[in-house]
Amino acid sequence: MSKAWNAYLSAKKLADSTGKIEDGIAAGRAHARWLGLFMTEDQREFVGFERASA
Repeated sequence: MSKAWNAYLSAKKLADSTGKIEDGIAAGRAHARWLGLFMTEDQREFVGFERASA
């Protein structure tokens, strides 16, 4: 869990410093992966988790 959180924090820090949309998208995907740790399988399917984390 902490690995996913740290990956998100690193990606967010990069996005904040560069302001690049690509870095923001990467940070969003890292955040989605972290949130996915707390979702049930049904929740993941409902929100299209596999697409969002690709």
